[in-house]
Amino acid sequence: MIKFGIRQSFDRIEQVEDRYSNLKAPVEVALPYYWDIYESVRGHLAEIAEKIKSYNATVIGIHAVQASITDEKFKTWGNEIADFAKTLGVRTITLHPNNVNKDEGVQKKALENLEYFTRLYNGEVVFCIETFEGKRRVFTPDETVAFNLPMTLDTSHILDEKTIWRLIKEYKQNIKNVHLSAKEGNKQHLPIDTFCKDVVSYLIESKWDGNVVLEYLFEFHDRMLNDLKLLEAMK
Repeated sequence: MIKFGIRQSFDRIEQVEDRYSNLKAPVEVALPYYWDIYESVRGHLAEIAEKIKSYNATVIGIHAVQASITDEKFKTWGNEIADFAKTLGVRTITLHPNNVNKDEGVQKKALENLEYFTRLYNGEVVFCIETFEGKRRVFTPDETVAFNLPMTLDTSHILDEKTIWRLIKEYKQNIKNVHLSAKEGNKQHLPIDTFCKDVVSYLIESKWDGNVVLEYLFEFHDRMLNDLKLLEAMK
């Protein structure tokens, strides 16, 4: 079954009530993007989770801070975010594959870290690698497939629509989230277009099970709820 929702982020504890208390749709909670900002809320994740629960928000996913998944520190902050997800009743956490001077060693360390969480949580929490095409990413989309890792497919991050279709059709059993938005030239995270609707149609027809999350630039946030209703009507 597909769960549709919107992405909503925060940078400070003071923003949590405003961002999550009056939501009219299921939500992917995006933690602060940059580590230096995340550190100021890091020690308050349990409090923030309880606040969000008290607003009766329907949380369908978590987007982690942008940080390295290729060193030992990931085991610490990954555990913290996994506990945050569990408190909110969420199973999937989206990770950015960080940029590295890539070799087998750093990929091996990232895989060891991900396997650590697989053993620790036994499917209760699943870390999903988001799709980025840069060659310095520790996992490109094709490498995510090659290593059979759970994936968050972002339609704005992949240039060629044929690549998106290939990933969806060949790997949909391991795609847990789709971050849905349009792109035009160098602009990403624009309101959905015909291609996005075609993707959703295919996912519905194939009885895919996962989250479809609208991720728009801030100036288009006023479009998200109407676009979400449009997608819901396609089911």
